[in-house]
Amino acid sequence: MVEQGNVPHDDYRSGFIAGFQAIAGTTRSIPPILRQPPAPSCGNTTPFLMGIRRGIQRAGVDLNPD
Repeated sequence: MVEQGNVPHDDYRSGFIAGFQAIAGTTRSIPPILRQPPAPSCGNTTPFLMGIRRGIQRAGVDLNPD
């Protein structure tokens, strides 16, 4: 496994905040953080990465364009 350093790979909340702020910036307030969704069946993600994805979506980015 690749070294993870200090990235909190098991922390959904930290991922959500990082994803949201990457798009919205740090001056907007963080919206309510809903509970962590179930892990995808592919098994190649972490709660932190799932949080980043959800935070980006809450900031207004469509990650599933048609």
